[in-house]
Amino acid sequence: MKVINTAAVVIMLMLATAIQAQTSDNYRSELADKTVKIDNTTLPIVFINTSGQTILRDEYILARMKIIADESGVSHGDTIAYPNQTVDYEGWVALRYRGNTSFSSSDKKPYQFRTLKTDTLPDDGGEKKKVKILGMGKDNKWAFIAPWCDRSMMRDVLSFTLAEPWMDYVPHARFCEVILDGYYYGIYVLTERVSKGKHRLDLDDPGSADGDLTGDYLVEIDRTDDYHYTSQYHPTKGIGGKERTSKYIKYQYKSPDEEDFVDLPILTRDSLQAQIDAMETSFTTDYYTDPDLGYRQYIDPVSFIDYFLATELSADIDGYRLSTPLYKYSKTRAKKEGLDHRWKLSIWDFNIAWGNANYYGAPSTTIWQYNINARNDFYNDGEQVPFYWYKLLQDTAWVNQAKARWAEYRQSNHATERILATVDSIADMLTSSGAIDRNQQAWEIIGKSGVWPCPYTGDTYEDEVDYLKTWIQDRLTFLDSNLLPPRDIATESVSILSGWNADVVAEGSPVDGLTTGALDGSFTFYSANAHSNGALPEERVINSAATKGVKYQLQPYDENNAILLSSKGSSATAVFSESVSTPYLYILATSANGNASLTVQVNYRGGTSDTQTITLYDWSRRNPDGSEAITGLGRIGQSGDFSSYSDDNHYALYDIIVPTDEDKLVRSVTFTSNNVARPTVMAISYETATTSAVTQPIAKPRTSQITGIYTLDGRKVSKPQRGVNIIRYNDGSTRKIVVK
Repeated sequence: MKVINTAAVVIMLMLATAIQAQTSDNYRSELADKTVKIDNTTLPIVFINTSGQTILRDEYILARMKIIADESGVSHGDTIAYPNQTVDYEGWVALRYRGNTSFSSSDKKPYQFRTLKTDTLPDDGGEKKKVKILGMGKDNKWAFIAPWCDRSMMRDVLSFTLAEPWMDYVPHARFCEVILDGYYYGIYVLTERVSKGKHRLDLDDPGSADGDLTGDYLVEIDRTDDYHYTSQYHPTKGIGGKERTSKYIKYQYKSPDEEDFVDLPILTRDSLQAQIDAMETSFTTDYYTDPDLGYRQYIDPVSFIDYFLATELSADIDGYRLSTPLYKYSKTRAKKEGLDHRWKLSIWDFNIAWGNANYYGAPSTTIWQYNINARNDFYNDGEQVPFYWYKLLQDTAWVNQAKARWAEYRQSNHATERILATVDSIADMLTSSGAIDRNQQAWEIIGKSGVWPCPYTGDTYEDEVDYLKTWIQDRLTFLDSNLLPPRDIATESVSILSGWNADVVAEGSPVDGLTTGALDGSFTFYSANAHSNGALPEERVINSAATKGVKYQLQPYDENNAILLSSKGSSATAVFSESVSTPYLYILATSANGNASLTVQVNYRGGTSDTQTITLYDWSRRNPDGSEAITGLGRIGQSGDFSSYSDDNHYALYDIIVPTDEDKLVRSVTFTSNNVARPTVMAISYETATTSAVTQPIAKPRTSQITGIYTLDGRKVSKPQRGVNIIRYNDGSTRKIVVK
């Protein structure tokens, strides 16, 4: 074994100019500014020294790591001038790149590392060493998340923070600043990995508990770029949709992994696959919803609910189908230690969640991520949502349980003000430490256009945080409207004193001279006097199909009846005839020439205001998702005759729900277009009163145990058969079920 002069290594680590940083041809890791220095910071500082080696993606290199987190709360980058700072960890690590799109699409690369006992890699006979890092439990598997497209820097940490009180295991994470080979590489998140470990998923080796081969197991639904088991069932095209036989569900082996199988009992792999098969098969039976005989034997329904809520709140486009860890304990161990042997879920990878991707409808706050298989533009993607999620969503008991769980969430750390306070707290930590400014100097990522797959580019860090907060509020509004008890809404139309700037409705035919604006520059809506099919209502009243109880009153069709924003940056203000106090404004609007980014600023008496930016769908969207206040509308050329009417009436107006401060009086609303689409506002209403329905109690599963299943002629069977079955329990009771 080599003898290492540790002092020499540390000196070499500090000499920033003596070592080359990763170069632009090494996976595009080119810094915008290589002169950034840390004077002081309230975040931990991580020094990584590769001794000039190139970091690889598929195999580990040996590196030295030192983490400073001074007990004073302020750490200094100059370790020579400040030699006595608190060292949280110092030692050898095996280091490599990690990630898929987070690697290939980012200049700032994510890493993973294993802490080592000596200066020898495990492949060369070295030993891994479990260590405690930044207050996180001892382990040897760690990761660095590298925020890139996530210019708020916080989406992963926010997701972990919100989910931690609810799920059995969520990775712990710490923000830090990384200096790689003497060069400042910016803000990273040092995090636990979802892995086997005493302080993570406390999994035993299969077979270690009385020869039991039914667990413990950890797998991850993901791509085929690792050893995996392919499910015997295919995804389906949404709820009740056809099976997609060309698509497959893949479970990557994590614990045990492919290398572990060699040293485990010979049937371990078969047992793991059988456990996956049993879980999935339970969803295919006629009695899959039965609380005793169905899927609840194989999955923890609450764990699946918590994953569902975390995924839907963040609208994670990778959710369910990528980076989805499932784990379970063996039946023998569970019985002995009082554990639950059923499959559970953890969470991972939220950098392009929370409205932070520009494909598959990700910026929208009003679509369900579980339904991604049913969206037409998603058909060719190889990774799809497993079929059993759609079976769960057809089980009324599970759905009711999920709704009740969401109500608990909203009374706890998922209350709107608490989520926004968490965002503000993280943002304050990153800005007050100076880390945001240093990261920006090193990478120039904020304000950088063309960063895939960012849907929004703010000019400042504050813009990025405001976008995230606005998106969260809109998403909460959508989830509440679907998961909380229904509200009986009463609304009144707002009388607008000034603001309407265009007539976009043709009240007769021919239409020449009857309008002053066209939604897309060429086409307008029309009334029944012009053409009956696809017309706006003659009485000018629209009862929203998206939000029950919301009613809009359109302006007369023969005068200015809309606010039309025809160019990027254009703005208009709807001034109310009388100020109103309300918890919500409802705005009837649409977009043309693509989805619009629309800023809505609510102006109160006294000079204060609230602002949010929303994505407004194009009027010709052919795949309704429930956000349409009215659809089936037609269009007509602004100039021309009867022949220019559309023959495919699929145009729509949408609800925009805007929370307001009920303690203030709203006097006006200002609309600003942020892109080249053309948003149009046609009516505003305000909420006057609401009442909530009483939540029905959820039926709890039976707690007694099944002692036997019998056919009607008294024959004992291992599982229900076609026809009538008698279920006997250890408390002496019986139950009859019929299998078709």
